Amino acid sequence: MILWRYILETVRKFHELLDAKDAPHAVAGGTAIGIFFGFLPIFGLKTLSAMGVSWVTRCSMVASVIGVSVHDLLFPFWPLILRWQFQIGFWLMSHPHHFAPKLTRGDFKFSEIFQWDNFVNIGLPLVIGGTVIAIPISVIFYLGVLAIMRFRQAKKAQRKSEMVAEKMGEEAVSEITDKAWEQP
Repeated sequence: MILWRYILETVRKFHELLDAKDAPHAVAGGTAIGIFFGFLPIFGLKTLSAMGVSWVTRCSMVASVIGVSVHDLLFPFWPLILRWQFQIGFWLMSHPHHFAPKLTRGDFKFSEIFQWDNFVNIGLPLVIGGTVIAIPISVIFYLGVLAIMRFRQAKKAQRKSEMVAEKMGEEAVSEITDKAWEQP
């Protein structure tokens, strides 16, 4: 039930984002930046990093925050995603290329979590693998949101022109009927 409410709230925020009065490129870029930083394992700094890059690139900061939040919908799949990221990063960093060995319970020691060596051994492959996964997904989101924004913008322009044409038609009809008394 809580997950369903979270999904509905995220969808509502996405619709608010689409109705923003920002340029389609800015909204799409902000969303892609948020999705990109959502995949990086920089816990606690994702939102701030996404907002900073959005500010520098003049994209929508609100869209970047929503992009990071949309990425959090994948929370139940995080262990699997992190494992894929680690495997890809480990494969790219190893010479000759090979995947990381399977994990066992004996490999995990809670006392070793905050040691500096683990950042190089675990964190660096996670960042590299996360970047490899995040780039194509961010491009897909950019193109998708850009297409949606342009479609919605075209629909709004079409509705506006129809309303103007309808109003002009009413004015023309009323002008003709108002001057009917002048004609012989």
